[in-house]
Amino acid sequence: MKQVSESVGAYYQHYPRIAVVVSAYHDGKADAMTCTWHTPLSSKPPLFGVMLTPRRFTYQLIVDSKEFAVNFLPAESARLLAAVGGSKGATVDKFAAYNIARDIPLKTNAPVLADAYAAYECKLVEDRPYGDHQLLVGEVVAAHWLEEAFTEGGSLDLKAAVPAFYLGNDSYVTRLKPTVEKIDRGR
Repeated sequence: MKQVSESVGAYYQHYPRIAVVVSAYHDGKADAMTCTWHTPLSSKPPLFGVMLTPRRFTYQLIVDSKEFAVNFLPAESARLLAAVGGSKGATVDKFAAYNIARDIPLKTNAPVLADAYAAYECKLVEDRPYGDHQLLVGEVVAAHWLEEAFTEGGSLDLKAAVPAFYLGNDSYVTRLKPTVEKIDRGR
């Protein structure tokens, strides 16, 4: 039976969503946080948005450095995503505490996670409030991807890499048996 209410409650109805790690570096300090509120905004120029609360240490590093990275991790990384999202960067060096390996960024100083099947390096172009969060818009200045995780056409190959899906309420999909069907939009 469908439930109807004027109150949205925990606000989990729009999940599942792909969980990513947003990372930043400034003045000798690095941090990473889990984020599920993110989206591409434009292809020309390539813009990507993330919604963060200004209470997060990562948010302050992004504002100070004017750059960040968005790291797409596989479902096998769900425990890391939960740990990174559940700890405070102002008091914990998450890279040391969770043994997070990094790749070398190309255009920013933002940490790119070695276990990511894809990552975007972004230069901050806008920081705008929406309710209790800030929309941070970054121009993607470099993209990293694991070649074998993508098809020749550029789509994610779910046989090679399954994204980490967050269901809300500290729940993640850790395994997925995908069935992919290409559907003609004209029919």
